[in-house]
Amino acid sequence: MSITPEMAQRWLTQSNDHNRPMSVAHCERLARDMREGHWKITHEGIAFSSNGRLLDGQHRLKAITLAGKAVEMFVWFDVPAEALLTINHGRPRDLVDLLALSGAAEDIDGHDIAILRALLAGMGKVPQLTPAEASDAYHRHKDAIEFATVYLSRRGGVNGVATSDVRAVIARAYYSADLERLAAFCQVLSTGLATQPTDRPAVMLFSHLVRNPGHNDMARRDRYLRTQRALAAYLRKEELGRLLAANYELFPLPEEKVG
Repeated sequence: MSITPEMAQRWLTQSNDHNRPMSVAHCERLARDMREGHWKITHEGIAFSSNGRLLDGQHRLKAITLAGKAVEMFVWFDVPAEALLTINHGRPRDLVDLLALSGAAEDIDGHDIAILRALLAGMGKVPQLTPAEASDAYHRHKDAIEFATVYLSRRGGVNGVATSDVRAVIARAYYSADLERLAAFCQVLSTGLATQPTDRPAVMLFSHLVRNPGHNDMARRDRYLRTQRALAAYLRKEELGRLLAANYELFPLPEEKVG
C-alpha cells in the first residue's frame, strides 16, 4: 500500500496502544531515508491484529509523518495477536552486517565504521547513521579511511595510538595535507621514535596517547583535538613547547568547506 502521512497519523492515533515506547531518534533516521529516496520495500511493514490493534510498524508510521511523504510498504491485516510473541526477537544485524550482506560495502569492517563515525563527527557528536547514509559516506571517504588504516596500522603498534579518533584526523587531513608528509607523521606516531627535530609534535602526541588511554567521550574528544594540533604543527614544521588541544576544526572535510 501507499501510506500517506495522514493515514500513518490516523493509524498511530486510533490503533497504537500497548506498544513499546517509541524511539524518536530511530524514527528520524527512517524519515531521512524516506525523504532522500533511500527507502526500499522489504518483507517488513505494518501489521494489525484481527481487532485492529497495531502490532508492528509504529516507528515506520511515525517516520512517514516526519518525512511528510507517502511511502509504499506491505500492510498485513488480521494477524493473530499471539504472533507478537515472535516479532523482533531475532539478533539485530549491526551496520557492518547490513552493508556487507546488501553488497553496499562488502569489504568494510568494524574499524572502518568506527573511523567513519569519528570522521563525520569531527568536533561534534558522533552521528547515528542509517545503513544508506553509512554506505554513501563510506564510499565518499573510502580512500581517506584506507589511507589512515594503512599508514597508522593497529598491527604491531602500541595500544592507545591507532584509535578511531586518531585515525579520523589522519583521514580528514588526507584531503588537504601533503600525503608523503602525512604518511611520515603516521610512521613516527606508530613508534614514538623521532629521526629529526621536526618529528617532535608526533612524539609528543605518542606520549600523550600512551599515557591517556581512556575510552569515555571526554577522553575521545581530547585525543581527537590533540591529534589535530600535533598534526598541524608537524605539517608546518612548527616547534611545540606543549601539546594543547585544538580549539577549532583544523582539517575540514570537503563538504564542510564554505566558499
